[in-house]
Amino acid sequence: MLGDIAAVRCYGEEHVFPLLVWPSFRAEQKPVAQARVVAADVLAAEGLWFEPGDEVDLHFAIHDLRRV
Repeated sequence: MLGDIAAVRCYGEEHVFPLLVWPSFRAEQKPVAQARVVAADVLAAEGLWFEPGDEVDLHFAIHDLRRV
């Protein structure tokens, strides 16, 4: 689920942050980590999850955390 990805892209366009605008890209981990944190802030996420893969890395913004 992409959630409100339009808000993240809009923020990227307004603040000239290309990694938030492009649908996919190859980049070093430091700029990707920065983009992930900014996107999480724009989405008011409660947490972040990163799952590295062989072909694709997955980045998740976590919402509605509850004690189980």
